Amino acid sequence: MKLTGALTCLALGAVLMSCDGTEVPDGPETGFLASSVDALGEVDLGDFTIPTDYDVDSEPFAPGAYNGQKRRIAQLQEIVDSSRNEPIVWDLRAALENTDRNMFASPDAQGNSDIRTKIDELNFDNGDTSVADRFGELADSLTMSSQANYTVTASNGVAGMITTGTTKRHVSANGLEYIQILEKGLYGAMMYDQMVDDYLRPTQAGAENELGNNESAAGSDYASNGTDRQHRFDEVFGYLGANGLTYPNPSNTSNGDGSFIANYTFDFSDETEDALSINLAEKLMDAFIFGRSVLKAGEGFGPNDETTNEEYYEAARADIKLYTEAGIAAAAFHYLNDAIADITDEDKIHHLSEALAFIYSLSFNSEGLCSAAEAHDVLIELGWSSSDSSLGGIYDINLWEVTDAQMQAAKDALAQSFPGFGEIPF
Repeated sequence: MKLTGALTCLALGAVLMSCDGTEVPDGPETGFLASSVDALGEVDLGDFTIPTDYDVDSEPFAPGAYNGQKRRIAQLQEIVDSSRNEPIVWDLRAALENTDRNMFASPDAQGNSDIRTKIDELNFDNGDTSVADRFGELADSLTMSSQANYTVTASNGVAGMITTGTTKRHVSANGLEYIQILEKGLYGAMMYDQMVDDYLRPTQAGAENELGNNESAAGSDYASNGTDRQHRFDEVFGYLGANGLTYPNPSNTSNGDGSFIANYTFDFSDETEDALSINLAEKLMDAFIFGRSVLKAGEGFGPNDETTNEEYYEAARADIKLYTEAGIAAAAFHYLNDAIADITDEDKIHHLSEALAFIYSLSFNSEGLCSAAEAHDVLIELGWSSSDSSLGGIYDINLWEVTDAQMQAAKDALAQSFPGFGEIPF
């Protein structure tokens, strides 16, 4: 349900109403996907009119920016695209670090930003850089194995190329498709972590931000970024990878006008809507628009002039965390389902590599439905090291030998955190 108008119409009793007064038909119980924003009931942002998109370049949100996030997403896209050329001809570890700030060909990827430092900011690792180190090692393994084995046909115990459909893919001797682990793993270690465990913290976009939601504290930065709380919130949106003007776009059936996390959330929204009457992409975008509206409506010229409704903001924050996590989880179920259904070993190890990376990504949320320990338990079912929950534990798995029973056990374990997802045909 889109959030529009100065007075937002949300859940009223047992009947959902859109803001134009149209009744939304009752559906099955939403369960854990129930919206905190909807639970507010009728909300009032005074004279502020909630827009229908997330446009920080125009009224009513302007000013606003999330340029660094756009650059890092463009950098990861270029890394992923380059991996499709065998052999890989550049240093992927250096690309993660953007060592000389001139690593990338795409203008969108160029500039004073890099992926590595954001992985090093992992909040619950207390400054431990081992997560980023493991990604650097993975990048090295992909580069070196590609250069050594790009003419070899892969098989159990032999690194080289597999073919799925018309696409050639590089895998390790254990069947790991390194680029899938690198790309989708970074959805968690960079994007997801930065969204839900960093910028949505109380001291960043939340009420404990020392600069607050006022123009005076923002100073000269206000002209380009808005208040400090607004800017932190915009940076959360930046890592989603969605087009602020058009996402989710149902006419673009390939990705809904989003990339990476936004794309996969869009991909599985029809399934959750059919099963639970919740469209993940729509609810996620509604939460972003509503949360930014709450901040904009409540900004002032000093601490005593702010009128931010923190109950409204916290509801938006909860929905963003929920629907982002649900989108990643839905992707994990999808690839487990695909791998179980696959006929060829090549298709199976390709889809298993994606499933492993999405499950691992779920661990990067200290307040999630699926804890890091629970995500590790799911991975153990697939052969991940029981003693090493880090990315290093993945090397214990031989994907050529993972059974359908193991994959079903992983689905069952994951469904403990996401009840009902195991029965949805993702």
